Amino acid sequence: MTARPKALILGIDGGSLAMMEPFIARGLLPHLAGLLDQSMHGATTTTWPAHTAPGWSTFVTARRPGGHGVYQFFGTQEADYGDRLTGTGDFGCSTIWEWLAAQGWSAGIINVPMSHPPRELPGYQVTWPLERTLRFSDPPTLLGELSRAGAPFMPDIMAMFQGDHGYLDKALANVAARGRSIAHLMEHHATDVVMAVITEIDRIAHHYWHFSDACHPGHTVPEQAEWGRAVELIHRAVDAVIGDILATVGDDTPVMLVSDHGLGQGRLNLGVNSLLEEAGLLATAPGACGHAGWFEGEGRGVDFGRTRAYMPTPGCYGVNLNLAGRQHRGIVRKDEVAGLSDEVSELFLSLRAPDTGRPVFAAVLPRAEAYPGAMSHTAPDLLLVPADEGVLADPGPVGGVWRPSEQTGMHRYAGLWAYRSPRVPAGRREEPVALCDLAPTLLHDLGLRHPAAVHGRPVPEVLDAGAGPLPFLPDPGAPAPHPKDIARSLREDDLTARTLSAMGYL
Repeated sequence: MTARPKALILGIDGGSLAMMEPFIARGLLPHLAGLLDQSMHGATTTTWPAHTAPGWSTFVTARRPGGHGVYQFFGTQEADYGDRLTGTGDFGCSTIWEWLAAQGWSAGIINVPMSHPPRELPGYQVTWPLERTLRFSDPPTLLGELSRAGAPFMPDIMAMFQGDHGYLDKALANVAARGRSIAHLMEHHATDVVMAVITEIDRIAHHYWHFSDACHPGHTVPEQAEWGRAVELIHRAVDAVIGDILATVGDDTPVMLVSDHGLGQGRLNLGVNSLLEEAGLLATAPGACGHAGWFEGEGRGVDFGRTRAYMPTPGCYGVNLNLAGRQHRGIVRKDEVAGLSDEVSELFLSLRAPDTGRPVFAAVLPRAEAYPGAMSHTAPDLLLVPADEGVLADPGPVGGVWRPSEQTGMHRYAGLWAYRSPRVPAGRREEPVALCDLAPTLLHDLGLRHPAAVHGRPVPEVLDAGAGPLPFLPDPGAPAPHPKDIARSLREDDLTARTLSAMGYL
């Protein structure tokens, strides 16, 4: 018999009410519909950028990115313009897992993005590595146990879209496999809290959106009829797994459903570094530049000795100033920072999308304003806040400023949350909840504490349903580095590079 946890957290990467509700109205998602009916639920405001790495990091730390220090899959302030992969060693703060442990609770952590490498925690972990490795569980014997039980666990980097739309069948099979793995772990490894994230809705929506969206500029009739129903089919597969999981815990177990961001139509890629080059703020030269691969292409690379501003990583929606004394080939003096920041801001705020003529960005914010917190020094210098979420900003140092996007579905700022608890009234909450508020909300309802320094606070309805505010938890501080926390770069693992490229992240 399955050992019931005291609380269950179900994550859907890329989940949104905007996508789910039409399927629910057609009766296609009975388990998610039932969970929403029994829960307080609504939209979340996530992070800028609306992205997997800062999103899930914000949930587990209850801090916005300036508080935890994760802005993308890669470090965004690499002095050598490198492609260092980020992970748990980049958290500059404690997480919900340390708070639970400090109060005598254990956790089962399954496929939570940015959870690798595993930490020293009570319970078990099947982490989310960005590189090819067989060491992504704690205890290390867990992966072999799952395989012998007929529930083998494939890391997400091995299960992403690889450029072939036949991936749909693999994604559907992998969702079912995730369900078997989660069921085995919950049955054989009792913990107080279980958190599992299913990522395939995000993966499918990125690359099949145009098949089912007649308004998409790239809409085509797919080669296989089921590709046109891919977004629906993957939702139904996730719904089935969630139904199986919910059946094991009973109606009295608190359940939180959460996503890191939403998804919607994607149209265009903006080559930020190409735009900066056109404006005379970035220079390229023939040959390789010897830095991260996204700074090179078509026989040219960024010449940082002649570059004043650059986008440091794909998807970070940030621009760095090439500061002398900070970047290895920096040329921007401190007395030039204010003027250069204004010049970059004017460039991006004046930009219009070629297909709509509308502004691409709503604001350009200095990092102290965009990312307040103890870890703001690791953020890009300037944040580009989108006005048009159908445009994906990437480095693109060559090949022109604009091109059709490989991702026909793109991230959205609005995600989703739902919370079912015997102590919390069900119903739709019209006002969005900040993603950083959700972990404190769960803990408060469970009678557990969180540190005072987090940005998040319990939502008022849950706070009012309890005995009022609880004393703050003494902050355990950032976890000590794990022996396996070694710096890894993208170029050390060709599989990671190929996969992220096929996904449209590179």
